[in-house]
Amino acid sequence: MKIRTLLCIAAMSFACVSSAFAAESKLEGSVSLTGKIVDVNGSEAKFNEYRDLDDGVYAGIKLGYESGAYYTRFKALDTGYDTQSYKLDGGMWGRFKYDLFYNEIPHNFTYGARTFYSGAGTNNLTGTPNTNVSSWNTFDYSLERKSYGGGLSFDLMKPFFIGLSASREERTGIKPISAAIGSPGGAFVELPEPVDYTTNHFKAEAGYAKKPYFASLSYSYSNFENSNEFLNFQHPTSSVTDTLTLPPDNQYYKVAFKGAVDLPMKSRFNATLSSARAKSDADLLTSYFFEGASTATNLTLSDTVFNGEVKTQNYAFVLTSNPLPLLNAKVFYKYYEKENESDQITTTQDTDTFTNKLFDYRKNKAGVELGIKLPANFRLIPAYTYVKTNREREDIPETRDNILSLDLKWSGLAFMTAKIGYERLWRDADHGILTVVGGQDEADLVEQYVRRFDAAPKDQDTYKASVELYPLDNLGIGLGYKYRKADYRDTTLGLRDYKSNEFLLDADYSIGRIAKLNAYFDYERIKSYQFQRRYNPPSSGGDPNPDGTSNSTNYNWDVTQVDTSYNYGAGTDIYVLPRKLTLRVQFDHLDSDGHADFTYYTSSALTGGRTNDNIDSPIWDDYRKTVLMAKAEYNATKSLSLSAGYAYERYEYNDATLDGYLYTFGSGTNTNYLTGAYKDQSYNASIIFLTAAYKF
Repeated sequence: MKIRTLLCIAAMSFACVSSAFAAESKLEGSVSLTGKIVDVNGSEAKFNEYRDLDDGVYAGIKLGYESGAYYTRFKALDTGYDTQSYKLDGGMWGRFKYDLFYNEIPHNFTYGARTFYSGAGTNNLTGTPNTNVSSWNTFDYSLERKSYGGGLSFDLMKPFFIGLSASREERTGIKPISAAIGSPGGAFVELPEPVDYTTNHFKAEAGYAKKPYFASLSYSYSNFENSNEFLNFQHPTSSVTDTLTLPPDNQYYKVAFKGAVDLPMKSRFNATLSSARAKSDADLLTSYFFEGASTATNLTLSDTVFNGEVKTQNYAFVLTSNPLPLLNAKVFYKYYEKENESDQITTTQDTDTFTNKLFDYRKNKAGVELGIKLPANFRLIPAYTYVKTNREREDIPETRDNILSLDLKWSGLAFMTAKIGYERLWRDADHGILTVVGGQDEADLVEQYVRRFDAAPKDQDTYKASVELYPLDNLGIGLGYKYRKADYRDTTLGLRDYKSNEFLLDADYSIGRIAKLNAYFDYERIKSYQFQRRYNPPSSGGDPNPDGTSNSTNYNWDVTQVDTSYNYGAGTDIYVLPRKLTLRVQFDHLDSDGHADFTYYTSSALTGGRTNDNIDSPIWDDYRKTVLMAKAEYNATKSLSLSAGYAYERYEYNDATLDGYLYTFGSGTNTNYLTGAYKDQSYNASIIFLTAAYKF
């Protein structure tokens, strides 16, 4: 219905403009039809993760119509498929303009997933668990997003302007979610979560634009609605109905101001100020189930409704100047504040009380950057940035970043440009000392040893260099290298060390009117080290202190992760008949290998035949993708072009968590149930295509 409406509006727009200004009209555009034959072996969901490639004919239309000061444009792609898109825009030059759009895009996870539940796709799942997977119901993990809307802007009263826009996004389908069957660390069940989201967005903006001034004031509003507030499912170890909460409805409001003014000495001052608020209310669960229980265990809550509200303030000021031919400068200041005014709900269990913590923070960021022209075609760019972040959290309430960088560029030769750069980051932090008494505070005991990498103190160095070469008019070569090292100097438990190396090379070469060649190579290696600890709750005799108790249930461990990726490719355009017949071949390959080297520091923790030699994971998010495409393009006439081609794709994925996939494991009330989400993602595919396009 929405597509038909947009097509009708487009037809009427072209008809109205053409009838009113037929004598001065100009119509141009193109129509294309592409036939495709697709053969996929393996995971069709991964192959079509964000696309819809299948046997069939794909149509594309582009139209443009001008009559005097009026214009109308229309574009349609992939008509009738899950990736179809339509756009209509037009207006009167210098007076007003409008646009309407409709887009679809899929997100496919897994086809043929399985569950012993009935009702996949709804918010009520019923069924008795069993281990006969072949008898389970099948469904697809897939989402479909449809977005449509439009905008209208007026410039009738220059230099004043006004703009209005509205859009709606509908997202439907099924995605995976899981629930604990019993106590933490025990069995779990994977569930198909129904997705039926709607998001509406509206924006209005008015302003003034005439040199040397610019100013605008805007208001934005969006609301998110979820048709399913809860997911009800039969508990796997009893006949009772358990419940999961799903994303609640919410609203978002934002007021923003943008301004700029040109100043003397080739200077310009820009300012951006905004204030926003997000609100959401959600009903809380008042009970939960242990495995095997026939009745629910009630929760004592200080309030059964959670009222969420987060306010944000954002200010940014930038002054740029070019007072001298040899000097330009930029000075900036940014402020961001997140104020969480949501409810704090207290849960009482036995003699312990637990209260959710609210996260607020304020960030001040200021800096200066200079551009200095030096003799002999050198250009120096020094910069300094200071960032201070205050957080409402006990472990790291404040961090201070000092970032100093220096870049040097040389362009002394007509055929070469060279760049080198260095950046140093120092991060200091204040650490809070937690008060440990029991209950929730006991659970926080380990926090005095943990330093989370996003806010932990660190010293980081980054080096980079690049060269662009043009030794011949028809030859271009690019080289680049980047090295980064971060040392988390105060971390006991957490990420301690991070290193990355990246090298890239690309080149292109033209052989007159005969052919054009291109090639590239990119290499990246990332190595990280983290030190961690496993321990039982202190109330059960556990010890989170890394220097404390060491036994089979309280021990230290570490892991060194290495990720190496190669990305390379080459291609050519061969002009068999210049401007008439072109042959195009392109090859691309991506290879990523991961490895995790684990070490347990207590031998008693290595049970079941495990050793420090066999607990490593050589298969850690490994994937390879190869794409080969060959295509012939023939311009039959000035208006008609034909093309035919073949494409081959191969994707291989291996990971320790998915290899040897089992739908069920464990026994009795400790049986775990999976649905096949992300299982067997590898595929290879062949695509034959033929396109005819006509321009007018």
